[in-house]
Amino acid sequence: MLFRCSIHLPALGAALVLACAPAAASPIGPVSEIVVEQSGIGPAHEHCAAFVVTADQVRAFLDKAIVVSARQEHDFFLYGPCVAQGTLRTPYDTWQWQLRSMGTGMLIASNGDAFRLADPAEAVPPGDD
Repeated sequence: MLFRCSIHLPALGAALVLACAPAAASPIGPVSEIVVEQSGIGPAHEHCAAFVVTADQVRAFLDKAIVVSARQEHDFFLYGPCVAQGTLRTPYDTWQWQLRSMGTGMLIASNGDAFRLADPAEAVPPGDD
């Protein structure tokens, strides 16, 4: 397991505290294989053909993504018209994934359960869109 650690120095300098937390991980557990099946899906006038993602970019998105509701996606994230999609494997299932150009996505389990995801760094405060 990977850990991210930070060092905290107290104001008096009396002790050194090392705080470690698990590194960011996919919300569905460890991902062993990511296949990009299609990229650049979407309207030509939005230049979606240029939206090409790699497996490493999908993994990076999953590492920082949070699960959001449809309402949260609508209220706090801009709509990305361009899409990439594919499959990925975990120890528990083979999933379909979809990634949109503005930092949102979706995971769909083999039983049809779907989970909306978003990169919190792409959130837009209400009224700023």
